[in-house]
Amino acid sequence: MLVLDEDFKDSYITYYQNYSSFEVPKIVETYLHKLEASIYTDVMNVIKTANTIGASYIKCYEEIAKRISFRLSIDTDLSLLVFNAVFLTIFHTDVSALEYIIGERFKPRNFYADIAMAMYGSASPENIEKIKQPERHYSVDKPTPKDWDAWFYNMCLEVAANSKCYSRKIGAVLVRDKSIISTGYNGPPRGVPTCDKRWMIDLKFAQKYKDKLPTDETSVIGICPRRIIGFKSGEGLEICPAGHAERNALINAARHGIRTKGTHEEPTTLYMSCGIPCSPCLVEIINAGVSEIVITGTTIYDQTAEYLLENSKLKIRLFNFLKI
Repeated sequence: MLVLDEDFKDSYITYYQNYSSFEVPKIVETYLHKLEASIYTDVMNVIKTANTIGASYIKCYEEIAKRISFRLSIDTDLSLLVFNAVFLTIFHTDVSALEYIIGERFKPRNFYADIAMAMYGSASPENIEKIKQPERHYSVDKPTPKDWDAWFYNMCLEVAANSKCYSRKIGAVLVRDKSIISTGYNGPPRGVPTCDKRWMIDLKFAQKYKDKLPTDETSVIGICPRRIIGFKSGEGLEICPAGHAERNALINAARHGIRTKGTHEEPTTLYMSCGIPCSPCLVEIINAGVSEIVITGTTIYDQTAEYLLENSKLKIRLFNFLKI
């Protein structure tokens, strides 16, 4: 579409640089719906013709001005009208081309489709359904390190082995230029006792859940308190003192003055021996400038995590050796 050129991009910057890209389509639609029907029809017909013949954005503007400028009120910004009309037309016909020229995303992405495309080379409905299977269906045994995915996954497992978490041991490695720049595993902060000792040293906690405490207090050693209390997976996180592996990898990088922000020339990748991170960790991963996360499954534990993935530029894929 030759109407999508630098003049069109400059107009976008002029009118909408201070708005979120996800707000713009709604603003544009509201504006155009206020136009007189005949004017709206004439403008759209010119735009369709311009795209058909490969006209430039300026030529499109000139043709519209010839047809409708004399019918507009004195305070109407013709340039804004033309931009909005062109934008909305292409938004509904070829949003990918629009996003390419502007460099922004205007619709939430289907990150499941991105993962399926990376794994299978096709985002067919069948392939998308495959990668939505619960994580336990994936083969994540220690792979033979034939490529970088397998190599860094094995590193995640080695890091996870040092975890002090009694629920699940997870490791994360942050990589730039095929070199590990930081690692993290899940567990309590440095110097804080493991959670199984909380029954003995946190009297308020022990009193609150005393009806859940076994008669033999030694039986709590080495067991996650959430399991003893009876919380299901993903519940009772407010009593968990552990930091997550991916968060700790970022914190460790900051602690040692290591840059986490990836660039086009040097992207950063966070490999993890787990599925999609929780929303608080995703917020930190995105804000830290990590380019890509590589995970073992696509189970999402909260709706906010899904929203963050749909509306961020963070790349996401599964380890390439997984059997799905």
